[in-house]
Amino acid sequence: MAKATSEVPIDPALVPPLDESLLTLDDEEKKFLHSSVTPDDVELKRRILEVQTSAYQQQPYPCIRGFHFVKLFMHTHPVYPEVLTAGKAGRTIFLDLGCCMGNEVRKLVCDGYPRTKVTGSDLRQEFIEHGYGLFQDKGQCTIHFFASDIFEMPYPFPADQAPAGPLDIGKVTEMKQLYGKVDHIYAGMFFHLFDESTQYALALRVALLLKRKAGTVVFGRHQGLEEAGYIDDPVIRYDIPEPDVVWMVLNLPFNRQRYGHSVKSWHLLWKKVFSEVESPEFAESKVVVEASLSEPFDPDVLRAHGPTRVLFWSIKIV
Repeated sequence: MAKATSEVPIDPALVPPLDESLLTLDDEEKKFLHSSVTPDDVELKRRILEVQTSAYQQQPYPCIRGFHFVKLFMHTHPVYPEVLTAGKAGRTIFLDLGCCMGNEVRKLVCDGYPRTKVTGSDLRQEFIEHGYGLFQDKGQCTIHFFASDIFEMPYPFPADQAPAGPLDIGKVTEMKQLYGKVDHIYAGMFFHLFDESTQYALALRVALLLKRKAGTVVFGRHQGLEEAGYIDDPVIRYDIPEPDVVWMVLNLPFNRQRYGHSVKSWHLLWKKVFSEVESPEFAESKVVVEASLSEPFDPDVLRAHGPTRVLFWSIKIV
């Protein structure tokens, strides 16, 4: 049985201060935010910084410090056009796992994925509420968001708890209600938060959510390594006058080990997962794993972590 290690509190002395100079938006992000938040750049920045400050006080995650809640990464993924086309054409369900403030799925809907077939889930309800605050669409947003911990989903899944009949996505409050119901899952910058065993436990549960039909896809991106192993997160204390390093944009110590998969180990992980939840024959003949390593999108990560890269990946059922 894969053991899952829960989140632990972060030492306040390891939390870097906010830095608004880290807010950089490309043309696509500006276009999206101008249309969905406000066309006024001054007001846009004010609202982004206000939301960031509040969210960071509650949960000082590096993704909040790095403004990932307004960045658009999903649409640059190689498999995104395929997922979007399938969503427009068919009766599909999309889940953003670890959606934070919901910027990626709002962009997905803007691109044409049916909004009533899209849901986003995050561990933190406060992030979902901050998303409503940023986009000022609470009560109008038809994307269904819900707070849930995927590790609370039972594994193995009890047969008598399997949801029957068609899914009413607007009534989903727990991850287990999506058992076997999802066509497309996005997991961006999520898996790399955990140790090796926890990532396997997570992958098992993701597999339980997926439909067993051709065209089903789970995809994402996160830190990876050329050779699989644990990521070296330097410990930096910010309660001293001049910390030795001040570049901590994407990482800060999580008081736990973080495992970095390689292309090879990521492939083996998912083949093992589907061998366990289905059969070795299913994993071999029905599951296609694609993965590649790119340069990190922040050069400071390369300087700090040496071989750390970004692993782009997709798992397809054919």
